[in-house]
Amino acid sequence: MDASLSFSLLKRDNFHELAANQQFDFVFTNVGVREALYVLFASTRGYKCAIFSNGDFRESLHPVVDTADKESASILDFRNRFPHLILPDEYLNIKRNTSKWKKLLPGTVRDKDVAKYESALQIESGDAVSIDNELKISTNRLLISILKSAVRQGALVLNHMQCEVKSKTEITVSDKLNNDKNYSVKCKSILDFTPGKESETREEIHLYLTKKGLFLKRSLKFTLDGVLVRMIRYQDYFLLIYESQNDNNKFAQKLISEINRLISWDLEFCLDDILDSKLVQCSENNNLKIQLEDVAKLLKNHLSISSSQFYQQIKEIPVVDSNFEGRIEIQQIIEFGDYRFDEAKQTSVNPISFKNMFYRYGSEIEELTEKAYEMRPRFGPGSDLWIYVQVWYLFHYEMACTYEDYISRIKEGKPRMNSDLLYNEDEFLKYFAEFKKEGVV
Repeated sequence: MDASLSFSLLKRDNFHELAANQQFDFVFTNVGVREALYVLFASTRGYKCAIFSNGDFRESLHPVVDTADKESASILDFRNRFPHLILPDEYLNIKRNTSKWKKLLPGTVRDKDVAKYESALQIESGDAVSIDNELKISTNRLLISILKSAVRQGALVLNHMQCEVKSKTEITVSDKLNNDKNYSVKCKSILDFTPGKESETREEIHLYLTKKGLFLKRSLKFTLDGVLVRMIRYQDYFLLIYESQNDNNKFAQKLISEINRLISWDLEFCLDDILDSKLVQCSENNNLKIQLEDVAKLLKNHLSISSSQFYQQIKEIPVVDSNFEGRIEIQQIIEFGDYRFDEAKQTSVNPISFKNMFYRYGSEIEELTEKAYEMRPRFGPGSDLWIYVQVWYLFHYEMACTYEDYISRIKEGKPRMNSDLLYNEDEFLKYFAEFKKEGVV
């Protein structure tokens, strides 16, 4: 990566200088995938664009693209630009009390063949199993990747900025982390994606369940008391997503019992295996397909790019991680990651930790591996080395300014896991003080 184009905390003052001394075509005062994607498109066409985010970079996009949207051409083309961050996910969809005639419909797995798809799955005579295909999104990492791509195309992006709109062509900004950085920003247009009408909202529970040594070949989808439940596989946990209920504690108990009914293995899950759960507000505005449509509308209004042109050009947008060209199928991505792990083995990195970093940083894991070998004489092999390497990378290439920024870049919204390889706050602040003092680490 060319350091002159990096999204580095070291260059924060340079970003301020640029922001204060040029006129922009477009400015956003909040940030998400839509804003980042619009700025990426506009920047590639020579427009001067800036994003000033009140806090750090956070994305509210829903982590699942369902079966209906998955086959959309725009979704597929967009996914192929970020194949390690928008992964295909195959589900076994279990439906209870199904008639024997419906079990003969195309796409339904015959009872005798279920074990071929998942040996741990145990079904009853009235259960029908079919295959569903969806996508799962690493939402915060997707946003960061688009922002880094936009910066590489000349966009200016800053987090932790207080903004006040003075007019249609002027805002004043101040850096929350540096009181000396206050200035006026001139532009031709201040844009936002405020919806024309409020969309219907719903509440979901996102429940994180320890894997407890259970390996499933596929994610699961089933209905409990009329509520659709997704049980999505990740490297070191399961994410269960379902609509919030009147008594979520009682429903969680029933959910654990249903999982134990569906899965036969040496152990069983219990409530203590729940790592965390959170209530999430959702609406159609969190849907990736809707967000792409929103970007298309704004580009048409301000850049005269038609929707058909936008969707055609999605497959060619310049991205910071371009080394996946031609490697978009899940098996190809796995093999790509395994090859990179072979290169890093002599640093004694934990395999699960490395795979998590690979899916986090994509082919930029090569740069982290080079840094690990460079710093091995200082830290020795193992976890301490890779903890250092991650924080070094985030300072230099992802504008991580605070401990909270650092944590969110790595674990997003999930519970903290040992495999994340994270500093505690005291260790981080000690390193951060050293970083600021020396200017480079």
